[in-house]
Amino acid sequence: MAETITVHIHGSEYKLRGDDAGRIQEAASMVNEQMKYVSSKSPTQPMSTIAVLAALNTAELFMNEQERARRETGEIVRRIESLTTSVEELLQLDS
Repeated sequence: MAETITVHIHGSEYKLRGDDAGRIQEAASMVNEQMKYVSSKSPTQPMSTIAVLAALNTAELFMNEQERARRETGEIVRRIESLTTSVEELLQLDS
C-alpha cells in the first residue's frame, strides 16, 4: 500500500507517495547528490537549470548502466553457449 514519504532535495521538502519508502529515499538521495554536484559546478544557474542538468546526468548514468548490463548479459550468453557446446560434445563422445 502506498505511503507518504517526506524527502529533502536541494533544500526543498517533497512529500511523495510510494510503496517502498527505502527505495524512494535512496532515489531522492541520488537526485540530491546530482543537484549538489551541478550546483557546485554552476552556482549561478537558476534552480530549473540545475534540475534539468541533474536529470541529464542521472539519465546518462542510467544509460551507461544499461549498456554495461547488455554487455555483461551478452558475455554470459556466450559463455553458456560455449559450455552447452562443450557438454554436447562430451555427451556425443560418451555415446
